[in-house]
This record gives sequence, structure tokens and C-alpha cells, in this order.
Amino acid sequence: MRIKDWTPLYLFGYTLVTIGARTFYKKHQVVGLENIPKNKPILFAANHQNAFLDPTLIGIQLNKPLYYMVRADIFKKKSVAKLLWSINMMPIYRQRDGGNTVQKNEAVFDKCFDLLNEKKPILIFAEGNQGKQKKLRPLQKGVFRMGLGAENKYKGLDVHIVPVGLYYSDTINMGAKMLINFGKPIKIQDYTEAFKVEDGTTLNNMKNKLSRSMSDLMIDIQNNEYYDTIHEIMFDYSEEINQHENRKGSEIIDEFNCQKGYISKIESWIKNNPEEAELLKQSRESFTNGIQKLNLKAWLFRKEKQSILLPILFLILGAPLHIYGVLNNYLPYRLPAIFVDKKVKDIHFHSSIKMALGVLLFWLFWGIQIGLVAIFTSHYIWLYYFGSLIISALFSYYYWITLLKTKGKIMYNKLSKNSDGRFLILKEIHAEIKSVLDKLYEI
Repeated sequence: MRIKDWTPLYLFGYTLVTIGARTFYKKHQVVGLENIPKNKPILFAANHQNAFLDPTLIGIQLNKPLYYMVRADIFKKKSVAKLLWSINMMPIYRQRDGGNTVQKNEAVFDKCFDLLNEKKPILIFAEGNQGKQKKLRPLQKGVFRMGLGAENKYKGLDVHIVPVGLYYSDTINMGAKMLINFGKPIKIQDYTEAFKVEDGTTLNNMKNKLSRSMSDLMIDIQNNEYYDTIHEIMFDYSEEINQHENRKGSEIIDEFNCQKGYISKIESWIKNNPEEAELLKQSRESFTNGIQKLNLKAWLFRKEKQSILLPILFLILGAPLHIYGVLNNYLPYRLPAIFVDKKVKDIHFHSSIKMALGVLLFWLFWGIQIGLVAIFTSHYIWLYYFGSLIISALFSYYYWITLLKTKGKIMYNKLSKNSDGRFLILKEIHAEIKSVLDKLYEI
């Protein structure tokens, strides 16, 4: 169990993720950094949706190395274990891992107590597992046992648990929005005396408090039966929800707060209107299946007719720069996607690998290209070429998104003009769902 703080590999990963977070995500925001106590031992307790991205994105917000608790089964190979230890990852053993898990965890926890005593922050995924759904799963007690254990070993240590909510608009693809939400800390010392008297009740009280805090910091859809209905409407009708919730600003946190308000209202409405809720569920399923068959997107139905003149003009005029961008940037952009589609079965790891490979491949390909230009040209042409790579890469990505949207708009207008029966039914269903949404805000 050798922890080395700022190892070359950790520093490399820190730099890689710092760059990747600013290019892989369309928008990203960090809220609540002021809630992180200064000069205190800290346990970060976060929800877990996105494999290696979750810990690394939290890690780059700190000015010191972060230590991560991860599942033990990935430590089975000695070479992998050595690599993970070198970047401050530590195993947490579960019964399914076999062997004497209690003894193994005690050894790891004892190391964590020492780290906390040195005021080195540790991240634990309090749910004990990961899932792609935007909901808080039941919390495990490990984070509390670690905090209480550290207080017991080092009297007066004053460990703080800082709840963290992670939000991704898309956990797989590039161009999503990402929010990190740090909450108010929970002091372990507030529970140490009660734990000595009644350990079980105290652990449950701590778990309930942390659950409430984490739920407030993340998108938490608790209705399992209607999860897909609530989730799909939240994104398909995002503009309508923002208007109903009187969105105050343009930051991700403002959109997040609107979604929280919507979820609270619709879950309450579903509970009080079970028959109407079932009809809404059926309508949502019909609408989702229908637009998939017609290769349409839900946002198109906000208008009777889509304007396509300016997008087409942009596509025509921008084609030369787009072609230049594709020729220079296609391989480093496309290869990570091909790799994860063919080699990575667990979808939770897709965005992590795409981002890491993407940053590496872009700098590798760009380095080779710039080097060749520098060798075969004079003066500082390579510097201008480097600038053109960055500009053309960003432009080509935006061009491709515009192309896809324009194709959707053309198809939408065509179906509308021809009064396609399937299309007209979808318009009716879209209006019905919107009327239910409007009704939520009349109550």
C-alpha cells in the first residue's frame, strides 16, 4: 500500500483530465467549492455514474492529490494493482471478491486513517456501486465507518464528510453538460459520542443525513416505475420546463435547479393521479418509439415549421473549412469511438476512455503533423498550422452537429408538408404530453 502523492503518472493524469474536461464537455461548471473546509481531513462522498471520470473530475478541482476508494476486483493483476496504487487508488473489498474481506478492508481503512491524519482528502462513492440512471441508490456505511474509525484512532481529528453531486446531461458522448456540486460538510465529531452509546442507530442517522444532502445535490428520480417517463420528458421538454420554473440564468446550475423543481412536481402528480400517469407513460413510449422510426428528435416538434435557409447557407459556405478540419482531425476524433464500441462492453467506461484516448491521440497526431510541417517549411509556418488545427477541429465538430440538425429539420418539414399520418399522430401526442406538463404548473 504505497501512496506517493504527486507521482509523475498522477500529474500526467491530472493534466490529461484538466484538458479533456474543457474539450470533451460542451459546458461544465463547479459549484460549492467554498463548502470544502480548509486544513481539515476530508472524506468526499459522491454519487457514481461515470466510471473513471467521476473521481478524476473531482480530483482536478483540488490543489492537492485526491485518494480514491474503488472496487477491489480491478486490482487482481499485479501489474494493474501497481499502476492503480501509483495514482492513489485503493481497493475496497466486497463479499463477492472472496477471501477474508473484513481483514483486507481493515488494512486499507487503517491506511486511510493515516491519510486523513495527514489531511489528505479521500473520495468514496457512498452508494458502493455505479449506475447510469440519474438517481441516488441506497448508501453504504463505509464512509461513516472510515470517518468514525479515523476519529477513534486519532482523537480530535475533526473529520468532515463533504457530499458531492455529479450531473451529466449525457454519460457517453462528447458535447454534454457536466456539473459538480459540493455541499455543506458533515462533522463526524457531532456523532462520535452517540456512536459509543448506540452504534446502529447513529450510523442510520448519519446515512439519512448524507442521503438527503446528496439527493439535493444531484438529479434524483426515485420513481422506478415511471423513471423513463420522467427522464425523457425532462429532456424532451427542457425549454418548456425552464419557462415554467422561471429559469433565472444561463448557467448549468440554473438548468439543474429547474429540473429538480420539475421532478418534485411530476413525482407528486404521478402519486396523486395514477390513472392519468399511466396514460402519460403510454404516450411517452409511443412518442419515443415513433420519432426513432422517423429519425426525428423531440425538439423539432416545438415549431410548426423549421427554418433551414441559414443552416444550409452555413453548410455551403463552411464546407471547405470543414473538409480541412476532417482531413486533419478525423482519425484522433474517430479512433476512440471505434475502440470503445468494439472493445469496451461496460458502457459506464465509454466516456472515460473516449476523453482520455481523445486527448492523447489529438496531441500525438497534432505533434506529428506539426513536426512534419516544421521540417519541410521555413520560419513559423508550423505555428500558424497549429492554430489552424485547433480552429478547424472546433469548427468541424460544430459543422457536423449543424449538419445532423439540418437533416432532421428537412425531414420534419417534408413530413409536415406531406401530412404524413405517422407524423400527425406524433404531433398530437407531443401536444398531449405538453398539456400534462402545463397542468403540473397549474396545481
